[in-house]
Amino acid sequence: MKTSCETSVLSTKALVAGGLLFNGFWLLAVLGQNDWIGLLAAMLLIVWWRYPAAVRKVLVIALAGCVMDSALTFTGIYRFESSFLPVWLILLWFGFATFVWFLRHNLAGYPAVLVLLAGSVGGAGSYLAGKQLGAVSWPAGDTLTFLIVAVCWLAFSGLLLLWIRSMTKKEV
Repeated sequence: MKTSCETSVLSTKALVAGGLLFNGFWLLAVLGQNDWIGLLAAMLLIVWWRYPAAVRKVLVIALAGCVMDSALTFTGIYRFESSFLPVWLILLWFGFATFVWFLRHNLAGYPAVLVLLAGSVGGAGSYLAGKQLGAVSWPAGDTLTFLIVAVCWLAFSGLLLLWIRSMTKKEV
């Protein structure tokens, strides 16, 4: 039987490993954009073929994220080359949702304030990095956009954490 310390170390290792894999997926999406759509889609399809139970939950998370990004695009906070969300960003949302689904038990066990802070700053930071790499522009300026995106990600992370915790309770 594992001690709580051993379980915590395993949980942290899983979170770090999953985070590294997702960051690799993020880099492929942001750097490759429309050129690497096929690769991104193939990666997701392979994972979902292996873990079909993930697909319904992933769909909910990804659609919620796409709605948030669509609202930010519609209001002029984000600007992409097209008027709508680019396909690579939609696939990135599916990748993020898959990452969250795999680590849902780990995420549910962390203190809410830590998850909310990481979600808020990490979410806004990933869009700032995407801006620096030319994947998105911020017409409203860096400071205002970062604050707006951080608040949106704070709310998104809170709702996601509530959903994850209610879902993991049902799985036990």
